[in-house]
Amino acid sequence: MNQKQRTISLSAIGLDSPGLVSRITERVFELGGNIIDVEEHCRRGLFSIFLIITFPGSMDSMDPVIASLKAMEDETGLKVVLGECDKTDACEFPRKENHLVTVLGMDRPGLMAVISGLFLRHNINIESCRMIARGEFFSMEMIVDSTGVSPKDGEGAVERWKGELKELCAGLDQSVVIQSGNISARIKKLIVFDLESTLIGESSLKDLISTMERELKSKDRTLHLPHREAGRTDRLVEKARMLKGIPVRDLDRFSGELRLRPGSTELIRILKSMGFKVAILSSGFDLFVKDVLKETGVDYAFSNTLQVDQFGVLTGDLEEPIITSDTKETVLEFIMNVEKIGRDQVIAIGDGSTRSHFIKHAGLSIAFRPGDKSVKTDGILHSDQIINLLYCLGIPGQELGKYLRKGRARG
Repeated sequence: MNQKQRTISLSAIGLDSPGLVSRITERVFELGGNIIDVEEHCRRGLFSIFLIITFPGSMDSMDPVIASLKAMEDETGLKVVLGECDKTDACEFPRKENHLVTVLGMDRPGLMAVISGLFLRHNINIESCRMIARGEFFSMEMIVDSTGVSPKDGEGAVERWKGELKELCAGLDQSVVIQSGNISARIKKLIVFDLESTLIGESSLKDLISTMERELKSKDRTLHLPHREAGRTDRLVEKARMLKGIPVRDLDRFSGELRLRPGSTELIRILKSMGFKVAILSSGFDLFVKDVLKETGVDYAFSNTLQVDQFGVLTGDLEEPIITSDTKETVLEFIMNVEKIGRDQVIAIGDGSTRSHFIKHAGLSIAFRPGDKSVKTDGILHSDQIINLLYCLGIPGQELGKYLRKGRARG
């Protein structure tokens, strides 16, 4: 082995036992070696380690070094594999394009095989995989490296395999969230929900609209809401003037028509116990959503305020600022400035439509039960159980179970 070849790689794998790392690294030190890279894992009693070692001393032959390192097979019971490598190449580690992929839904045979088959077709390497939830409900988390995606596929190759994975999971009735490595590594601090498309169910919104229509009809007014828009509270902002002259007390009772989606309060309580700041954005009227917002106990809540005159009668105008689908982005910017955080520390959740398009610019964007399956977000959650959002946050399974048990105990 010549001067250029005095950098070697060492891989060892076998049954775990106390002191393996110490014994291997001490042997390297005794032989005059310097470890310039190391990666070690131990799981379910199986030990593995990978080292890149340089030997800067002037020695005539590396044979004694190789023999001494190989002898650790008999001493430790590990399988030891040694290889030659160039120090310059060893120090120039390739830049990986890692992604954290979380798949969740009802378990079914062949899930792992189908998903891994997609990665194989795109030359994507699965670097690690673990189960977060087992049993009838299934959740799996994978770290994959897309560096091997062929350049001939063009600049949009990464987005294409992400799209294919989302379509595949949708066909299997599975939810999926894909986070890029540099984003998933950042600590998330703020979670923003679009109220109407996420925390409040469609049926609850329809009940509110129906009740208001009956009330206004009795007062010779009408909302003129097309049936296809029923349940869309963005439309209520446009109809604020139609409420002019109605006493506030006549509308207060409408707030009882809105009900949070089951599990929403528990989800927010758990998120806050984990240290997240939680914000809710609504383009509805505060008269209708105030009770809902109060129930959640969130850190930030924004909705539209109807102006009331000195006699407690609605003027038909809205107070500034007016919260619409287009201004929710500005509201998010305001919250980020207050919290002094960047977008990569924000998780935003909505249905991915134009009503919640602000979520697409967050560090992690999740579309909850989107109407459009091709929505451009990091993840799509098809389940109607909103509590399952917790599985998309990259939280270790044991920690997640602990928070879920605590949340249910409090509930």
